[in-house]
Amino acid sequence: MANILEQAGVGEAVLSGKEAWAYSEDILLKVSRTFALNINALKGKLHKSILLAYLYLRIADTVEDDPDMNASEKEALLDKFASIFKTAELKDEAVSAFEDALPASWRARATEPYFDLCLHTHVVVPLLKELPEVYAAPVRDVTIEMCGGMAKFAKRQEAALSSGWFTLESVGDLDEYCYYVAGIVGKLLTHLFAADTCFINDVRKAEMQKLDVSFGLALQIANIVKDCREDSERRVCFVPEEICRKYGFAHSYDMFVGNDVLSGMSAEDRADFEKRRAAVMGELVQKAWKHLDDAIAYTKLIPNIKMRTRLFCLWPLFMAAENMKLIGDGSSIFASDKKVKITRDTVKQIVKSTMKHFYSDKWIDKRYSEVHS
Repeated sequence: MANILEQAGVGEAVLSGKEAWAYSEDILLKVSRTFALNINALKGKLHKSILLAYLYLRIADTVEDDPDMNASEKEALLDKFASIFKTAELKDEAVSAFEDALPASWRARATEPYFDLCLHTHVVVPLLKELPEVYAAPVRDVTIEMCGGMAKFAKRQEAALSSGWFTLESVGDLDEYCYYVAGIVGKLLTHLFAADTCFINDVRKAEMQKLDVSFGLALQIANIVKDCREDSERRVCFVPEEICRKYGFAHSYDMFVGNDVLSGMSAEDRADFEKRRAAVMGELVQKAWKHLDDAIAYTKLIPNIKMRTRLFCLWPLFMAAENMKLIGDGSSIFASDKKVKITRDTVKQIVKSTMKHFYSDKWIDKRYSEVHS
């Protein structure tokens, strides 16, 4: 990814040489698979604010994902982390209280990036005080809101896993989950984008706010579709039970059967099973496309003179769209043991073409229509 950025001419250092900022940039590359590419396309205060927001949300996510803590412990730890951001002072005592409460096992694994980041909360949190309040306040707000949402779903996950699997009952539950882990990020971005340019006035900002949650949901649902088989291996499924029942599955995990089960079916039963399974995933693919439609419209509301901001949005959206195109009606997810995802060459092509045409709404619409066709 670094080479792509260098070739594109947007990967230059944009932060100060202070050790804390250097640490933040370095750890971002270690804890992010692809989002670092987008963040490093930005400059100045917008770069810094989104970098810090990502790291804070990654800390919260690390707590929520821990397999050894129970829900009450996660809730308490997430509350301590959220408490840091309840005042602009970002008090040292609150930071220390959070770090002191981290599991001892994490200290033994401090060389692992996610735990390393959590153990350096005292390094990354104070950096937010260097930013103007118009940037810092939205970051604090989204961190607090996400911690609350994660605590809520940690309780649900614990209750569900007691029966062997974590599942979501309804499409509404899926929407709520996706809102807390991604939709609110869209809200954050609108505030930060508006803070970064006078060309996003109140009217334009209001239009963006009608679509910004969809920006986050588009990327999250596309990831859920793409990663569903990997999730099933850890006994987690974000495919709503109500969609599965619609196509004859008693539970969502009934879709994830081994080859031994499939080989034991008659040809007719296997074909029916695969058709129904693809139909379930196909509904989520269509849901992702609907949000991608809104997310593309959202991106076009960003003034086209803001090249880096548009690229920040266009890159993940076109990557998600290309992934949804590959997955198609959902059947390809289960067609082989290999995960369905775009190649590095496709990523390079997306970066190269959007660098040339980011300013053109007409080109964006045309290219998106080609992918969506």
